[in-house]
Amino acid sequence: MKGTPPEEGIGLLTGEETPAPAAPRPKQAAPIAHSPAPPSLTPPPLQTGVLTLEVADEKSREVTAGTVTDVSVVIKSAHPEGATLHLTTEVAYTSTYPGEGAEWPVSWMLPGKKQFAELVARRTEGRLALKPNVAVALTYEVAAPVGVRYGDRLEVRLTARLEDTSVAPAKLTLTWAARQSLLAIKTSRGYEREVADSLLTRAEEKPDVLFAILVPAALRGYVFAEGMSFESVREMLRGIRKARGLVAGETTLKEVEPLLVPKITVEGFVEGAIVELIAGPFKGEKARVKKIDQAKEQITVELIEAVVPIPVTVRGDHVRMLERGGGKSGA
Repeated sequence: MKGTPPEEGIGLLTGEETPAPAAPRPKQAAPIAHSPAPPSLTPPPLQTGVLTLEVADEKSREVTAGTVTDVSVVIKSAHPEGATLHLTTEVAYTSTYPGEGAEWPVSWMLPGKKQFAELVARRTEGRLALKPNVAVALTYEVAAPVGVRYGDRLEVRLTARLEDTSVAPAKLTLTWAARQSLLAIKTSRGYEREVADSLLTRAEEKPDVLFAILVPAALRGYVFAEGMSFESVREMLRGIRKARGLVAGETTLKEVEPLLVPKITVEGFVEGAIVELIAGPFKGEKARVKKIDQAKEQITVELIEAVVPIPVTVRGDHVRMLERGGGKSGA
């Protein structure tokens, strides 16, 4: 309409479109300067084999109650210079009955010392001066207590370190385990079974003290018992009629083994052998072996001085070998 002012912002006065202003270009970010990566913090590997910690004998031992054992440990350093050794000893106890196991006294004797020093604390540290390639020995002494239980275990853990932190530490573990003892009990002759029965009755009340009882028929006046300690078995024997006490020292299985296997009384005899009768009505007579019965442990013989050879069958333990003949052995 004439006289009407044009609307603002349309811009069509000339009939041409006014181009839209160009969008501003984003400014290009300046390149970020990267600082050099920090050097690696991985420590160099420790030197192994420079410090050694070895036991002079066995690392593991089985001991009986009331015994004392010594173990020597050898320490050696290949460090080119003399060094100070830091030795840590840790003592650990393990019992089959938690809270009831008796503690094992542990002592050590450092180089240059003349007496053992008891390790009261569970963790003890000491220092030793080491020369290059010169072995140094120290000794540990362990006492198995009287009240130890079967399977109780002691560990002594050693850790050795040098002041030079580039040398790897050396470690060693020593172990002791409690085992049962084989004990010989002296009795009055002929009362072995009676003593064993009384002992068995008491053992049923304390199964952790006594494990087995052996009454060998071939050995009179003795009973063997398998138990944890002399003191506990000695206390159990107290008051038993015809029990005369324990034999000093532990009995080995090798000593008892022949009593566990019954001996064949006819073993060693052969047909044609000359024997002497040592029991029965023909005691003192000489005879010749004619037949051997190992199943019944009997021997059939003929008396040499008899006018008429009559076969006589006797027990194998009633004859004694005089001359071994050349015949065949019995089956």
